[in-house]
Amino acid sequence: MFTIDNHVEDIFPGTKAGILIMKNISVNRSVEEPEIIHSLDEMRQRYGHLNREELKKLHPILAYTNYYKKFRCSYPVIAQLESVLKGRKTPHAESGLLQAMFLSELESMLLTAGHDLSKLQLPLQLKVASGDENYRSISEKDITTVEGDLMICDGMSVISSIMRGPDFRSRITASTTEVLFTIYAPPGIETDYIETDLRKLEERIKTFSSSSVTMSLQVFSKD
Repeated sequence: MFTIDNHVEDIFPGTKAGILIMKNISVNRSVEEPEIIHSLDEMRQRYGHLNREELKKLHPILAYTNYYKKFRCSYPVIAQLESVLKGRKTPHAESGLLQAMFLSELESMLLTAGHDLSKLQLPLQLKVASGDENYRSISEKDITTVEGDLMICDGMSVISSIMRGPDFRSRITASTTEVLFTIYAPPGIETDYIETDLRKLEERIKTFSSSSVTMSLQVFSKD
């Protein structure tokens, strides 16, 4: 169902990937407003007193900061967190799945992508991009991977990469009832931390979709 190419360990030893697959998701449901308020309040208490340089030194943000630095970029989730802390961005999305993912990503600061499972051709593989792979971004732009970046591919094409983000083909929509979430975890992030975040995401989804069934929750590595 999911493998890590050997070349990943050669370039980024200790890299991990988290996977959560759920089915029978109730459509037209969303995260309850009190839960959103509670989550945002906790983020403000945990991060609100810190500036950007202080945030970059926190775990697991530091692992992403080091990864993005190789490509002369900054970790974009930090900017998203800052926007939320300043009240400029709220987790209003077209589906409860996207809301849940958004909140979980900011709470844990783990880079997370969501996909409509029915649009994927399994198995998936985590690979190192050559810089020649092409796919359509979630904003419907034709993009090319960045050489040396980590990407996840299904049997058809790239479904996401760290530097370019998720694809359009397998995007989550308001009608998605089968979902697959992935977490990119560069070296320095523990298995337990990833698994805890996935279980919180699973629980959050089940609060607004009691019919949902978890098919897989795993953390993969070459260890």
